[in-house]
Amino acid sequence: MDVRELKRAIDTGKVYYGIKQARKALKKGEAKMFIVANNCPFVEELEKSGVKVVKYDGHGLQLGAICGKPFNVSVITIVDPGDSKILKG
Repeated sequence: MDVRELKRAIDTGKVYYGIKQARKALKKGEAKMFIVANNCPFVEELEKSGVKVVKYDGHGLQLGAICGKPFNVSVITIVDPGDSKILKG
């Protein structure tokens, strides 16, 4: 996973944080990609959804730090990639 493209998606697109938001986006058909931390217990559930799942090789706190969040982020849902090329990777 390209961290620069993730940051670009966060800055220019639309992303959701957390499993509750991921489930809502999935139900609405908005989710285009999930990025999950390696300690996320919901990986199998998301993989069964048919939406692309990218595993981040780090804990949720590290993923949160990349996003500029001071808390654990287990799942990032990409709804709109904005100017990033994250969906092509």
